[in-house]
Amino acid sequence: GRSEFAQSVKDLMREYGADGIDLDWEYPGIEGYPEHPFKPEDKVNFTLLVQELRQTLGKKAVLSFAAGGFASFFDQSIEWDKVMPLVNYVNLMSYDLVSGYSTVTGHHTPLYSNPKQEASADHGVKYLLKLGVPAEKIIIGAAFYARSWSGVENINRGLYQSGKFKSFVPYHRIPSTFTAEEGFVFYRDSVSQAPWAYSPQRKEFATFDDYGSVKLKTKYAIQQKLGGIMFWQLTDDQAETGLLQAIWEATK
Repeated sequence: GRSEFAQSVKDLMREYGADGIDLDWEYPGIEGYPEHPFKPEDKVNFTLLVQELRQTLGKKAVLSFAAGGFASFFDQSIEWDKVMPLVNYVNLMSYDLVSGYSTVTGHHTPLYSNPKQEASADHGVKYLLKLGVPAEKIIIGAAFYARSWSGVENINRGLYQSGKFKSFVPYHRIPSTFTAEEGFVFYRDSVSQAPWAYSPQRKEFATFDDYGSVKLKTKYAIQQKLGGIMFWQLTDDQAETGLLQAIWEATK
């Protein structure tokens, strides 16, 4: 199966003039989407897949993979010493750190940790560096979308409170979804450098990246001499002066 997959990737690259492939396996060896099958031996199977792809695609092909931004992924999913010499980049998913399965609100894409929340882009980068991953191969992630929760009591402006996941909201819909008329007020965590919104009227909480937080993430990537910044996903952005613009501005 690995051999056939690798050959099909090579054929597609040749047909479309692509320069490589990014693997998104959520997650080797540990639970991802509820009831999605996983098994411990997939940690080794992931290594074998990367080895097969590198051998089939050759040295010039760009090979990268998406990495969960939390400790159990770092510790249990990847044979870092075997995989990293074969890939160009690891795309750190420093978003969904509070996922749609969480019953407690929080920052889903913070730059830094705070006393209430360890998972963050910076925490993930430092973890990978300790594992021996070269800084120039680490790509951090920005979220071009919000996640919201309902039934959130008006305590701490909705942050770190019980709630029920409600929706995924593209960035371009944030202004029309979380409105002042609906009681939403926007806040910023000065420690985590993460924005959020809360409506005591509707008892709804939302967490997201914005222009300022994405700009700071991009500057962080430059200052830490990382490989760069990536995002999910382009179609969620505004057509003009959106988050892609924030990345561009930060690189100047």
